[in-house]
Amino acid sequence: MKKQQKYSFHYPLLSILLCAPVIAEDKRVSTNLPEGNEISTPVAPTQPTVTIEKDQGWIQLTSGEVLLGRLIGTVQEDQNSYELVIEFDSDELGDVEIDVEDIAVLQTSDIFRVRLVNGETHEGRLTIVGDKLTIQNEGIHVYPVSLVVSIYSRVESEIERWETDLFLGANLSKGNTDELSISGEVSGKRQTVYSRTLLKYIGNVTQSSGEKTAQNHQFDGSYDIYLSNRIFFRPIKATVNSDKFQNIDYRINASMQLGYFIITQSDLEWDVSLGPGFQYTQFYTVPEGESSSEQSPTLVFSSDLEYELTKDIDVSHGYDLNWASNASGGVRHSNHVSVDMELVDDLDFTVKFIWDHNSNPKVDSEGNTPDKNDYKLNFGLTFDF
Repeated sequence: MKKQQKYSFHYPLLSILLCAPVIAEDKRVSTNLPEGNEISTPVAPTQPTVTIEKDQGWIQLTSGEVLLGRLIGTVQEDQNSYELVIEFDSDELGDVEIDVEDIAVLQTSDIFRVRLVNGETHEGRLTIVGDKLTIQNEGIHVYPVSLVVSIYSRVESEIERWETDLFLGANLSKGNTDELSISGEVSGKRQTVYSRTLLKYIGNVTQSSGEKTAQNHQFDGSYDIYLSNRIFFRPIKATVNSDKFQNIDYRINASMQLGYFIITQSDLEWDVSLGPGFQYTQFYTVPEGESSSEQSPTLVFSSDLEYELTKDIDVSHGYDLNWASNASGGVRHSNHVSVDMELVDDLDFTVKFIWDHNSNPKVDSEGNTPDKNDYKLNFGLTFDF
């Protein structure tokens, strides 16, 4: 997964270079646009003047450095603003992440959507001076920065709202045993100031000496509504999966959950959710006289953790606990661990480990009982879109 550069502004030479465009005589922000098209923003008397283009924004840090470029938005949308990190596309440094508390002045030329802790949203051009945020549209609104939950760029098309990752892995063995294993995963995330949508597909197929030894598919989807900067409501979480060698023709699980962000830092995010659900299972085969399907109420617990170990290495762990009746499979644990190592922009080398445990697998028509544990270790490449 692509991560932006976490930049620490404490280099004297870099400070001199970045401050080169600063003009100290005037005390306002101006542009090189024709007369009548200037963007002029009053700032505190101690702040310099920065000349910008029409589509540019700029940031001055508390340490004095100035960056020209474009604000992208907040990196973490679920925490108090003074712990927030914003993402800024600098003309000189590329994408950088900056703590909001390190910003003395920020000016945007694009339109952004801002969500406040009371649930209100506003759109307009943004200015931050000290601890005050000014939103300029048809009118002018001024708020303490501490009341801001998230900032998002206004998008022109639906596809711009989505972040998508594609993982492809393959293992090939030749010799005494001919084996081919192919794994794939597609995940998508859509975020707004109000909600979050998560979608994921995982597929694995293994063929050994001309015979399939593994074949499973799983689709997950959930929709979250932010109730506050920490709490979210998940009206629907749905999972559909099929695993021939677990004697599962298809299994549908739907639940409703209440969630909480335990940790929301620039390099670490962890949220958990819990709620009731319902499960329907159709088996491939069953012993004569037994029902080929089962249904059961469930209790579902979910945990998602993402950690930026270093600038180039990310670790994530997803866990689901599904508690159903014994006839429907009993208690299921699903652990997904992923380590992504950035090779170049938008391309990572990825190692994935999956452990699925089913306490009561269903006996098939031949009297065979599937193993309770399934382990998968996949190596491949992840493309970020």
